[in-house]
Amino acid sequence: MAALSDLGRPYVSVIIPAFNEATRIVPTLREVVGFLQDKPFQWEVIVVDDGSTDDTARIVDDWSASNSAVKLERAPHRGKGWAVRRGMLSATGANRFMCDADLAMPISGLDRFLDQMDQGYDVVVGSREILGARRFDEPYYRHAMGRVFNWMTRLFAVRGFQDTQCGFKCFSERVATRLFNLQTTAGFGFDVEILFLAKKKGLKMLEMPIDWRHQPLSKVRPGLDSALMVRDMVRVRWNDLRGIYNRPAED
Repeated sequence: MAALSDLGRPYVSVIIPAFNEATRIVPTLREVVGFLQDKPFQWEVIVVDDGSTDDTARIVDDWSASNSAVKLERAPHRGKGWAVRRGMLSATGANRFMCDADLAMPISGLDRFLDQMDQGYDVVVGSREILGARRFDEPYYRHAMGRVFNWMTRLFAVRGFQDTQCGFKCFSERVATRLFNLQTTAGFGFDVEILFLAKKKGLKMLEMPIDWRHQPLSKVRPGLDSALMVRDMVRVRWNDLRGIYNRPAED
């Protein structure tokens, strides 16, 4: 990894979508920056503010003023999927890591994602379900709803994954550009679309177990958002039937 310092650009971009995260964005940035600052490579952290109505953007802007590797992207409120898309397409890193603002997975787990990217994977998907994964403090109803959604996802959209909705995923630069330029889903269902596209393009993917701890103050509304994600999954299949995903994406 020593040669990575000679890339002339970040080896990894950490993309954090944020909507009204003023109460926890500071500890999250402290953890992420503290972890990255001693690494032997360049890095950047991009927080995409999804039209927050609290002080999230101001807080990140203050961090950016004192650390040029921390960047703020302001966006109108459209949903997590569109915030991640904006971050992925504005990033400059050779690898692009999607990271939930609640840090439900310890940021130290990033090393394992990057190790697998170095082994030639195009996409590495964090999983709370496959053998070796550990989940802590999750309410039973949340887990049960997640399993039902995953069953539907495997049946109708993306086969071969036990967990499509985990908020920690890594993409190579080339693949991120291809996939996120084709993305149409703005909300929480975007993960299904991105993995559907990755499968459709024949990319080399790995589902990797992680340690994950349920965090309070989740932005997910179990009933409504589950219904919206099912709607988005149907739209993905409809888009595919209409040839929407066959248009060329910028490489």
